[in-house]
Amino acid sequence: MIAYKIMKYSDKFDDHYKTLFHGIDGSKHVPLDTWLEADQKWCTDGSGGTRYLSGIHVLPSYEAAMDYMENFSDPTDKVIVLCEVRDYKKKAHARGQVYLARKCRIMGEVTPPSDYRAPDYIAYGELVS
Repeated sequence: MIAYKIMKYSDKFDDHYKTLFHGIDGSKHVPLDTWLEADQKWCTDGSGGTRYLSGIHVLPSYEAAMDYMENFSDPTDKVIVLCEVRDYKKKAHARGQVYLARKCRIMGEVTPPSDYRAPDYIAYGELVS
């Protein structure tokens, strides 16, 4: 499945991004074009202890990623990357359309699709008549 992931841009490495929370293979730095495998274990979420089998958090669309970005108080240090995932499932108790993937390959940062409009977008040219 092609998916989207919210990450931090790493200014330490030119071709790496950083995970937001837990690292992968002991590091938060994630290289491009490399298949990563989640260390699956039972964990609890930050909202009150719901247990789930961990995985790499991804979203099914750019729009879903933009919606999820609203959960962060400071989104300015975050980017949305395109990724390919394998062996994934819906995270049942998540806010939004979050999936947990066992395998993920980051392809690179993406920009909004040409037909994307943020929910609060105002086309000023359309207001003037």
